[in-house]
Amino acid sequence: MPASAYSLAIEEKAEAKKASAVWLQVAEHLDPRFGGIAGSVPLLAQAAESVARHFAPIAAFTGPEENLAHLEQRNLHVFRFPRGRSAWIRNPTWKSQLQNLIEAVDGVHIHGIWGEHCAMAAALAREAGKPYIVAAHGMLEGWALQQKRLKKMVYSALVERPNLQGAACLQALTRSEVDDYRQFHAHAPVAIIPNGVDVPVGATPDRFLEIWPQLKNKRLLLFLSRLHPKKGLDILCQTWSRLRRKYPDHHLVLAGPDFENARASTEELVDMLDMRDAVTFTGMLASGLKWSALAASELFVLPSYSEGFSMAVLEAMAMAVPVVITTPCHFPEVAEHGCGEVVEPDARQLEAALIRVLNASPSERQRMGRNGQDLILRRYTWETVGRQLTRIYDWLLGGQLPSSVEIYRTPGAHS
Repeated sequence: MPASAYSLAIEEKAEAKKASAVWLQVAEHLDPRFGGIAGSVPLLAQAAESVARHFAPIAAFTGPEENLAHLEQRNLHVFRFPRGRSAWIRNPTWKSQLQNLIEAVDGVHIHGIWGEHCAMAAALAREAGKPYIVAAHGMLEGWALQQKRLKKMVYSALVERPNLQGAACLQALTRSEVDDYRQFHAHAPVAIIPNGVDVPVGATPDRFLEIWPQLKNKRLLLFLSRLHPKKGLDILCQTWSRLRRKYPDHHLVLAGPDFENARASTEELVDMLDMRDAVTFTGMLASGLKWSALAASELFVLPSYSEGFSMAVLEAMAMAVPVVITTPCHFPEVAEHGCGEVVEPDARQLEAALIRVLNASPSERQRMGRNGQDLILRRYTWETVGRQLTRIYDWLLGGQLPSSVEIYRTPGAHS
């Protein structure tokens, strides 16, 4: 597509949406089965458009097999690019197309690092003189940095640190992620803008229990996330193997798409622990079915070793379900506001936390659920997040500095 065609497409959509500015969202892996960024970025873009005066098209770096129908269903405008450096090497016109697209917008918001989508979009934004934001989405956390550590050390020096240093602003999902940026020696301004959630109306357990009728008389503990080694499935299974006989009317549901063959290894562990009758694997749950599963559940559990800021935790709290999570979920408000338990990713600590919640009275669990739902409604709706993001976008295009932005100061410098 020539430069003029990109400009025309952007202008027409921006005018139709009565947008005063255009912020291109750049991300890879936007098929819903990837979770994380695939779930949050479309909703963030939609919030920027519906809450404020911005048009937020998406540059999606994806494989040809990825399903992006959900983006069009949300009335989001998508420019699709290939994922994988080899595709860009074989066809250099992709770079010129991305360059033309970036030149046609006011700013660029890059989601996720360590990929060509970040490297190319950041470099082209600098060349075009466009402000850009980078959101690491938990990819600078200690556990994440240890994965492919040597490659990341080299890539950091050559590509990633220059990308982050050249950003007009960095987006952190949590207070902890601000510290991750600083430890990575990224000194650009940082704004904490969390993920959000839209609280559903009228979700019931019926649809979920129609598909899994054997669970109708069970009290459900729900794990809802990608089946991935970093999600703590090993300690969850070890813990449940010790607890299941104490709570025979309870049942563990492991819901989510498979990654890195984690389902097979988890099923092997379940069989080794001889608790196949106490665990159900559902695979990925589509949107309506996901809310139905949450409505059917008595407790949500996510014992991750590493997280950005889990959408699933927010969704569980939005449904007034008590939660048990680990400190790498970076959500201390769960404990501070009495919404559930926060422990270290350790099987014994997880066991103690589950016992405390399972032994709580129904009224105590209801209180935890209400506390969580109240917290979501006050701080974590997409409308609230959209307004926070709008203030950042406006500032970067010449507006007033928002109070939420943290400016880096050299250690020891006077404020």
